[in-house]
This record gives sequence, structure tokens and C-alpha cells, in this order.
Amino acid sequence: MIRWFSLVFFFGILSLLFRVHFLYVLFYLSIVLPLLSRYLSRFAFSNLKLDVSLEPRNIFYREVSRFSITVSNETFLPVYWLETVSYLPEKLIFPYKVGGLHRIPSKGKISLSYEIKGIKRGVYQLGPVVLQTSDIISGEEFKNTFRVNDRLTVYPKIVPIVSGRIHSYQPVGELRSDEVAFEDPSLFRGTREYSTSDPIKRIHWKLSARTGVLQVKMYEPTVGAQSVIFLNLRYQDYSTFDRDYKVELAITLASSLATFLIKKKQEVGLVTNGGDMLIEDTNLTVQKIPPKRGEEHLIRILELLARVTPRRTDDFPPLVYSESLSFPRWVNLLVITPRENEQLMKTLIGINRRGTNISLFTLIDYKGDRREEGIFIYEVPNEDKIKAL
Repeated sequence: MIRWFSLVFFFGILSLLFRVHFLYVLFYLSIVLPLLSRYLSRFAFSNLKLDVSLEPRNIFYREVSRFSITVSNETFLPVYWLETVSYLPEKLIFPYKVGGLHRIPSKGKISLSYEIKGIKRGVYQLGPVVLQTSDIISGEEFKNTFRVNDRLTVYPKIVPIVSGRIHSYQPVGELRSDEVAFEDPSLFRGTREYSTSDPIKRIHWKLSARTGVLQVKMYEPTVGAQSVIFLNLRYQDYSTFDRDYKVELAITLASSLATFLIKKKQEVGLVTNGGDMLIEDTNLTVQKIPPKRGEEHLIRILELLARVTPRRTDDFPPLVYSESLSFPRWVNLLVITPRENEQLMKTLIGINRRGTNISLFTLIDYKGDRREEGIFIYEVPNEDKIKAL
């Protein structure tokens, strides 16, 4: 801007001193051209259209997502230079500010794409994207900042459990039961003669036509094996020197157990006293997902484990006791905590005496795997021990 005024002043002085027609023309052009150039540059910049995309938005550990931006020039005026700066998750990519200088012709566009590798679980906000240019004559700068609404979710690491040593009073999968009030239509048991209390949809029409007597289908009464993972993320229970590592190990263990059990067709739930990256509510006491089965349910558990964080909260044992009362007594409780203590063991022993199967997972290497007072204790100081469970 200062250079422009200097140029106008220079031609103005020359035209007054020498009174030459050509100098008058230069003087007027030095006034009009920068104003016109500023207007056209501003017009072209304001009509730039930015499109962003993130695919996929949810990735597993060490998978890759692609963040793409497209800048389109919707005018007949070229943009001679444009600087783009995209802010990506600092914990996943370095440098996290990426971009460059580009030229966009009239009615043209540029496309940029960046790979983001999920090297750390979490939920990450992308953006903003900054576009900046300037008028080539007046030097006036134009800048626009675009917010990006996309979030990238990186699921926690899943370590495959190959040994399958986890103790359970229940066989992995489904249990046959004569006391349950529902039947599984996928488990056909046989047929019997029709009675007036049977619904029409239970009639086996083909068999009835062959025998001449109405027959109804019978199914196995079943109950799904249920396991609930209790994840202790109480900040005070983790040692200062290895807190970050142990927290991630606990979450990796929880995601690995959930994946293993759901693949075995068990119903799996999750209860944790951890915080949530997306929720700032200090009154949040517990986060829980009721037991269900299936891949969609597993994704729901992994999404929560991707967001969960350690936080200062009340003691863990009372939470285990109160929440255990909301599940059937034959459920499997898988309790994950940094280390065992007397209060927790008393709580688990009391729950176990009601007939509930309990496995306790600690993140230390002390006495080895063992059974105490009916509680199966597994020591998991590192990821290699997860594989051997």
C-alpha cells in the first residue's frame, strides 16, 4: 500500500513539473489500475469455493485416512498465486501444517490430498483450512479461514488373543437353557403336533401337508453368554512415571478382550469410570454400554474406547459393586485395573459368592497368573501377555 502511494505521488510530481501528456496518463493509470486490480482480485478471491473430504472418518490403529481439499475458481479471472495451509492432527502427522503455493486459472481448480496414519487412538478435529493471496499491483492481502466439521476417530489397538486361556464358567458362544423364556429361531430342534395355543407362524406347512396333521416348529431355548468389561481409568490409581503407557495398555486390553469375545458370539458390555474427550461434564460418573453381540456393537465399544481418558474420580471398588447388581448373576465380569488392592479383592470376592464368574486383569508383573478366593487373576504388564491370555 505504501509503495502504491509512493508511485502515485512520484508520477503526480513529475506531471506537475514537466506538464507532459504522457506523464499525466501515467499519473491517472497509477491511480485507476491499482483500484481496479484490487477490486478484481477481491472479487476472484471471494468466489473461490472450498470442498473438503475425509475418507474414511473411522479407522483402526495404523490404518490410513485421506484428507482432501479442492479449491475451485468460479470466475473468469485467474488467481495468480494462492497459498493454502491445512491444519492436521498434531499427534498423528508431522509437520501438522501442510500446504503450498498454487496458481488457479479461470474456471479452474486445484486438488490436494494428505494421508493421515492412525498411530495413536483418539478423536481428532481437522482444520482449519486457510486460503491467502494478495493483489499483484497494490499488494493488498486477502485471507479466509474455513472451519472443518470432520473428526477423525482412531480406534484403539487390538492385540489378537491366540491362547484363549481366559477362565469362564460359561462356554464361549451360547448356552442351552431350559429356564429361559425365549427361543432362538436359528436353532431348529424338531416338530410336534399343533395345539390351539400355538401361533400360526410356527406351523410347518410342508411337513403338515405330507403327514396330513398340523405340525409346529420347535427351537432350542437359549441364553447368550454375557461378559461385561469393567475398565478402571481412575487417575489416582496409576503411577506417575508410567501412567500414559499403562492407561493405553489398559484400553488396548479392553478392546482386545471385547473383540475376542464378540468374535466368539458372546454378548459383551463395557463399564468405565474414565472421562470422554468430547464431553466436558465434570459430573460424569460412569460410562457404560449394555451387553450385546455383533460387529456393529463392537464398533460402538471401540468408539467409546477411542474417546475415553483417565480422570480424577471416586474409588473403583464401589463402582464395580453397584454396577454389577444391574447384571444377571451368571454374567462374566472382566475387571481391568492397574493393580489389585485389599478393598477391590473384598468387593470381587463378595460378588463372586453370588455365583458371578470374575476375572481380574492387573497391569503389573508380580506373582504371575493365579486363582485367589475364586477370583482368576491375570497379570498383563505388556502387550505380549495379551496374546497369551
